[in-house]
Amino acid sequence: MSAKKDTQSAREQKKQKAIPLESFLKYANAFYLSIGMQAYDHKYSQKWKDVLLHWTFIAQMVNLNAVLFSEVIYVFLAIGKGSNFLEATMNLSFIGFVIVGDLKIWYISRQKKRLTKVVSRLGELHPKRLDQQEPYDMEVHLSGYSRYSKFYFGMHLVLIWTYNLYWAVYYLVCDFWLGIRQFERMLPYYCWVPWDWSTGFSYYFMYISQNIGGQACLSGQLAADMLMCALVTLVVMHFIRLSAHIECHVAGIAPYQRDLEFLQSTVAYHQRLIQLCQDINDIFGVSLLSNFVSSSFIICFVGFQMTIGSKIDNLVMLVLFLFCAMVQVFMIATHAQRLVDASEQIGQAVYNHDWFQADLRYRKMLILIVKRAQQPSRLKATRFLNVSLVTVTDLLQLSYKFFALLRTMYVN
Repeated sequence: MSAKKDTQSAREQKKQKAIPLESFLKYANAFYLSIGMQAYDHKYSQKWKDVLLHWTFIAQMVNLNAVLFSEVIYVFLAIGKGSNFLEATMNLSFIGFVIVGDLKIWYISRQKKRLTKVVSRLGELHPKRLDQQEPYDMEVHLSGYSRYSKFYFGMHLVLIWTYNLYWAVYYLVCDFWLGIRQFERMLPYYCWVPWDWSTGFSYYFMYISQNIGGQACLSGQLAADMLMCALVTLVVMHFIRLSAHIECHVAGIAPYQRDLEFLQSTVAYHQRLIQLCQDINDIFGVSLLSNFVSSSFIICFVGFQMTIGSKIDNLVMLVLFLFCAMVQVFMIATHAQRLVDASEQIGQAVYNHDWFQADLRYRKMLILIVKRAQQPSRLKATRFLNVSLVTVTDLLQLSYKFFALLRTMYVN
């Protein structure tokens, strides 16, 4: 019986495969590829694929910025004429979303070399074999990150395609099925162009162009956020593993030299993780800042639209937009808080491990490690903002202030 159990367990281990680093990055890579972009250099790339991606990226960015330009002109004309104020404020939410997506795509593309180095260093730390990965609880971290990511991009895809396909579905249901009224041609987003887009094939061209532009903007937004959260998840995993490794160590049993070697390897590991956090902040700092600034304005404008009274179909889409903005903020803040908590565990692990019988020199050096661990690693939106769950409260307060100001201007 024992022999059968051993063979069964051996077969199960063979079925299980080691989790590669790319499993954490696949969602971000998929969305970047959809706009023809690679955030970092991949090991295996072919020249013809790189050329195809390059021209796809250029076409996507030209279309996205053309749509953005037409939306901005519409807002300026509406405000200048004093008409269509409600449509203009709704467009401001879309414009803020597109500008942030544009900024993220542009800035991350400029950080390609640094991102490649960060991914390469994480690849060096990443355990390759299944038996090496078990102490890291890698499957737990991957499944947690995957759940967050699927919910995050799922909600945003529902949002963007609700906007994109609303008028197409409305046309099919009302005209072809119910025959209720003559269909007035509308686009997903208010824009201005120097020709009549509602006639002929121009309407279909504009409709498809706005759909592609909306998806490209969304892909740039989602990919940047999910890539950052994936890197943070990997760093958190290493912090937790380092804490457990320290806590299991019993000092004073082996010769002092062995304990010293343990400290040296621990400090070196800790320093590599701290440096990775600094690099992640340097790469994604501008993206984080634009996230929180835009989210405050989006929450403000969407809340304003909901309170002044809208049609039920517009109200549903606005609720989706507001919910997605909140999901984005909470997802980033949650990962940032996990990073703070995991890095703070290092000092606690040093205190908790069995150091009582250790050499005096060893115990003195522990003080320095604890002191360094008392400065936790954080996600920083440049120098202006340390990101954590507390940031969500500050963001909501700022959004409410903008909302109250906008409401007062509209009433008066």
